[in-house]
Amino acid sequence: MLAGVAWIVSFVASLVVTGESSVLGLPSFYLIEGILVLALVGTLLGLLGLHARQTTSYGVLGTVGFLAALLGTALLLANVVFIHAAGRDVLDLLLEIGLAGMFFGFVLLGVATLRARGLPRWCGVALIVVLPVSVILGDYGGGLVFGLVWLALGYALLAERDIEPGRSRGSL
Repeated sequence: MLAGVAWIVSFVASLVVTGESSVLGLPSFYLIEGILVLALVGTLLGLLGLHARQTTSYGVLGTVGFLAALLGTALLLANVVFIHAAGRDVLDLLLEIGLAGMFFGFVLLGVATLRARGLPRWCGVALIVVLPVSVILGDYGGGLVFGLVWLALGYALLAERDIEPGRSRGSL
């Protein structure tokens, strides 16, 4: 849920704060990058929670999707953290590989989530569509959509935590 809130705050901050303004004496882009780091760390934690919830029921497909999404998210995090220290070519490569890993991983993880039936079906569908929709929307709501989906996924993980893996409330 931390990821969802941070993605939403990141989106709102990017609308409100301009790169030339300052917050607490620092250029505002540091604030936005800091929130983005928090959002990416929260996404990593959310992926770990999703994996822990389904690891026994979603098989190799889910594990490969989880690892690809985790690595992709970690590369995006490295891109944001090292944006001022590394060369542009390195960062562009991290960004491209990270986005590809996240896209590939989220799709596989979504399909595995649908097959495992440990969470409501919308969770799997949301994992499949959230990244393409967020990328298409870009600065016009991509972070907001991504945040809302992670907020909802966090809620679903909390709501379904007392149910054995492989079964959702709808299948009881």
